[in-house]
Amino acid sequence: MTLEQTSEHKVDTGPLPPLPPEPPPRRRAPAWGMIAGVALLALAAIAIWWFTRPPDPMQDRRPVQVVQQFVAATEARDVSRMLEFVEPTDLKRQISPELRAYMEYVTGLQFDDSTYTLVDNDGVTAHVRLTGTVRYTIDYGTVHSGTSPVDSLFELVMLEGSWYLRGMTLPEIER
Repeated sequence: MTLEQTSEHKVDTGPLPPLPPEPPPRRRAPAWGMIAGVALLALAAIAIWWFTRPPDPMQDRRPVQVVQQFVAATEARDVSRMLEFVEPTDLKRQISPELRAYMEYVTGLQFDDSTYTLVDNDGVTAHVRLTGTVRYTIDYGTVHSGTSPVDSLFELVMLEGSWYLRGMTLPEIER
């Protein structure tokens, strides 16, 4: 074995090329760019809040509509329809026979100049005030009829997305 066989001799390639110049120092982004980014994030957060916020309960007209429909059913002396607007509880089942018996005596009922006002609404409980005049005819064996002012407050409750009557103050009827 000879020296030539055991080692390889590499050819000299010369000196190494010079290193590339250092890149210039990185310039910082102008302050207005950061301000614009923060402003954009703030605007996006406000937009998300605005479009996902719950609606104002006082703008919900459904409690007033429930009372109006209940009054219309009362004028029609349609007890089944009236009970559709009452909160579904045991009380509803208990008052059903009494309400049906009472409405047998009512032969005429008309609300005039009715005004419905949403007094308050927190999204769960609402109060609607009904003012106006009621003309009535009741026959207990003797017919009584007349006109009486109405100033009633209805309490409603939201259950599973629907409003129901929970309670009310009824007007006094003169005899």
